[in-house]
Amino acid sequence: MLKLSDKILPAGNKPMMEKLQDTRLRIAGMLIQNLILFLFFYLQRITQGQEAVAKVLLWQLLFTWVMWEGTRLAIRFTRSKFKGLKQLKPRLLWLAAALVVLSVVVGCWHVWVETLLDFWEPAELNVYSYLYSIGMTLFFCQLIAIAYESTYYLDQWKQSLRITEELKKRNLQSQLESLKNQVSPHFLFNSLNSLSGLIEEDPKRALRFVDELSHIYRYLLQSNDKELISLREELAFIEAYFYLLQTRFEKGVSLSIDLSPDLNAFLIPPLTLQILVENAVKHNILSEASPLQIRIYADDTNHLVVENNLQKRKATVHSNKMGLVNVAAKYHLLNQAEIAIQETDAVFKIQVPLISPRQYAYSHR
Repeated sequence: MLKLSDKILPAGNKPMMEKLQDTRLRIAGMLIQNLILFLFFYLQRITQGQEAVAKVLLWQLLFTWVMWEGTRLAIRFTRSKFKGLKQLKPRLLWLAAALVVLSVVVGCWHVWVETLLDFWEPAELNVYSYLYSIGMTLFFCQLIAIAYESTYYLDQWKQSLRITEELKKRNLQSQLESLKNQVSPHFLFNSLNSLSGLIEEDPKRALRFVDELSHIYRYLLQSNDKELISLREELAFIEAYFYLLQTRFEKGVSLSIDLSPDLNAFLIPPLTLQILVENAVKHNILSEASPLQIRIYADDTNHLVVENNLQKRKATVHSNKMGLVNVAAKYHLLNQAEIAIQETDAVFKIQVPLISPRQYAYSHR
């Protein structure tokens, strides 16, 4: 099975741990943290001649590095488990728990090392010494986490705006491509030609033809600003669209829809079915002797399947291939599973995910 995103979207294995592009933040943050530690905790030891300057500075650098890298590791771990703005709450809860554990370990290690360095007198050590060290460590770890999460939140917010704009662009592009196809002189000529024949032969079918044509344009206008639309509405549109195709090609094309009513409330990007049906019509032979048979059904994994018998045209059909690319890009921008294409000698099949209304509502809280 071929996934269209393998061709149009960047591929690659996701890392086990989130990679952070934070060189500037680490350098600037460690410098500021070292300055705070030096001024408020270690300067007095040097001015009073209690400890050598090199000894204090080297220990301070090591302590700062351990706190920073420990916090950074906790952030990488929680981000790999809970990505993006949608999972902010569980990520922060797990990060807070990780920082508490880290502070206890590093705080106790801090007292132990300073004891070895003779920074503490044995008589001064008690439970409060450990609690003080743990509290100080937790304070600095929280500051580090706030710096990382603030920049991450801002980056994710900017990315969310970019994705929203890109999705709108893709929707508009898809609408424009579909509208071009519907209002092109070739399409209008064929539609009007079919309509003129029906007016003389079957006035009732002519009236229905006009109704279905108006349905198509009404749907294009109504769905213009929507990210997703219900499967029920999309099916109603594709039936109107197919009526025009069948009026033109008669027995050269057939459409079979086998879907449970339970799926009607599921969501898909607007015009998805129209693009997939149009793709089948554009690239295959349609004749009464060799009719194109299009099936729309759902598989066991809640994927909508558009399948047709394969009978490719001998003459190359001009196509900019933007239809399938737009469908795949929309699902990608919506963080949904990828569409997949399967082709054999006899069958061409495209699978697109059906999106649960609950899932969509939860992701847009």
